[in-house]
Amino acid sequence: MTVLLLLAAIVAKTQGAYDEVREADDGDVVVMRTFDWEIEGERARRVTVHWLLQEDGSMRYDFDRQPAATQDAHRRSCALQGMQPSRGVGLISGEGTIHGFSCTDLR
Repeated sequence: MTVLLLLAAIVAKTQGAYDEVREADDGDVVVMRTFDWEIEGERARRVTVHWLLQEDGSMRYDFDRQPAATQDAHRRSCALQGMQPSRGVGLISGEGTIHGFSCTDLR
């Protein structure tokens, strides 16, 4: 079984992205980032990604914690590569980075 990983980091190109920061019931800080997710061959979709803020300032993406519209955009983006969304946890960090996602091919 071969596992391929595709990781994409999207750098802010427009001023359309914005964040809402909330504290979860368990005390974790969740950054709810809304932006237009561009999918090749389709009109960009407005989605909100739920990032869990880490102590070092990076943010953790967990597919299973995302809203349905965000999961759908992730699935469509991966499908263009013949893959499916990775079910693990991904991290992003760095100035100007607004999003990142990973795809897995389990062939």
